[in-house]
Amino acid sequence: MTEKKQKIAAVISVIVFMILLLPIVYLTGVNRASGDDYGYGLYTRMAWMRTHSLVEVFKGMCQTVKEFYGGWQGTWFSIAVFTLQPEVFHDKAYVIVAVLMLFLWIASTAYLFREVLCRKLGFSGWSCLLIAVWFLIISIEFIPNTRSSIYWFNGCAHYMLPFAMCQVLTVWLLRYGESYRWRTFVGILIFMTLLGGSNYQAALFGLIAAFYACAWGLLFRKDRRILLLGIPMLTELVGLVVSMKSPGNLVRGGNDFGFSAARAFQTIGSCFVHAVTDIGVYAAERPLALVGLLFLFLLFLLLLRQRQERLAIPHRLILGIMLFCLYSAMQAPELYAGVTVSKGVPNTNYLIFLLTAAFILLMAADCLVACLKKRERAGASQKGFWSVIVAGLFVCAVLGLLNRGGIKRCASYEALVYITSGQAADFKEQMELQTRLLEDDRVTDAVIPGINDRQGPLMHMPVTKNKDAYTNQVTGRFYGKQSVVSIERPVWMERYAAEYGIEAK
Repeated sequence: MTEKKQKIAAVISVIVFMILLLPIVYLTGVNRASGDDYGYGLYTRMAWMRTHSLVEVFKGMCQTVKEFYGGWQGTWFSIAVFTLQPEVFHDKAYVIVAVLMLFLWIASTAYLFREVLCRKLGFSGWSCLLIAVWFLIISIEFIPNTRSSIYWFNGCAHYMLPFAMCQVLTVWLLRYGESYRWRTFVGILIFMTLLGGSNYQAALFGLIAAFYACAWGLLFRKDRRILLLGIPMLTELVGLVVSMKSPGNLVRGGNDFGFSAARAFQTIGSCFVHAVTDIGVYAAERPLALVGLLFLFLLFLLLLRQRQERLAIPHRLILGIMLFCLYSAMQAPELYAGVTVSKGVPNTNYLIFLLTAAFILLMAADCLVACLKKRERAGASQKGFWSVIVAGLFVCAVLGLLNRGGIKRCASYEALVYITSGQAADFKEQMELQTRLLEDDRVTDAVIPGINDRQGPLMHMPVTKNKDAYTNQVTGRFYGKQSVVSIERPVWMERYAAEYGIEAK
């Protein structure tokens, strides 16, 4: 593929990517906070509404971390970010959540691919863009849960923000192994320390990535300066221990929560089994994602065909094993805990699988191209290469047709259905009314029309009829009400619509 063709293909791919993002981004104007967003944002909202001082907001953040650390969970960095959910500052500010999370996701991925493909392996900028865009399409469209990856602030802050940090951290670790610059080291130190207080998968990723960097530098580059990475590894471990020692973890996980050496060793062995099992799950539930990886492999072949030399990747087998071990390790927190986990955990497993699989496929494609070129130099026809491409495209087409029903599980399709069905507009109208009622200072015991939690790709934890329910309690406290309850919408319209100048429907 010539550079001109790479440019054309990259531009077309970007246009396709932007079109696919349109329905996803459109829902940002409908998205609203609920449930946990209110619970974690209580003290910071109170501080902001009372003083509009960021210093007071920071004090509210610390108060929230202290309260939840003792009563629910120990992930102190995640809790600190939870307290900054956008509706703390303005009731319309939640619209930035999807855009912000997509930006972090896309930007960190592009940053990592540019570092590896352009700076390390010598790909052109256009070919790097082409690869990154198609990788992002696969990642975003087939993510197991869009709520915890795009729309719900708490889920995104606990999983997607640390994932983006891990991708940036990987770039910095690669660069530090070459330049040993202090500013890079400081960035690594800050990120790894904070990852110690985030979700356990991200914390584990940071430790493994730093360990890999140290081992690679010592074994293959013979440079002891890389041992300075032991400092951020130590600070992350300290942060992780602080997180794991939280009294709140016993409240949330039960009295069995704690460290067990026997369980740890058992978990290590189980990780590899579950990692392979998950690939089977992806094949069954998200077959188009694997078709996308096959297409990416063919794209690698086309781009590598034009290169005169092989990719400068030393110790490929060892690197491939390291990548598979990294992916497998992401299973450990869930297996060790042995409890039901949030939807963000499968999201992280899926994203790490795609990353590691993509780079393993890149190395495999390089080996295949080298073999085909060797045969051509020995007198074989170039038809061998194009036969592989045509056969691969044929397999992609057949698998795509057989699994075309999987399109309905794409993030863009789900968002589009939610919009065109009228549910999105209806939800927006209902939430605007709910906010209006909750912000009415004349009311201390709020009665609001019910909203169900089946809101397509959006996260919604509805207020219920039970004033003592968790969502009712946190919603009431967030808006300064003594109590909040919901009743059936037709009943509410009959009783209260006229009082608020609303036409009964």
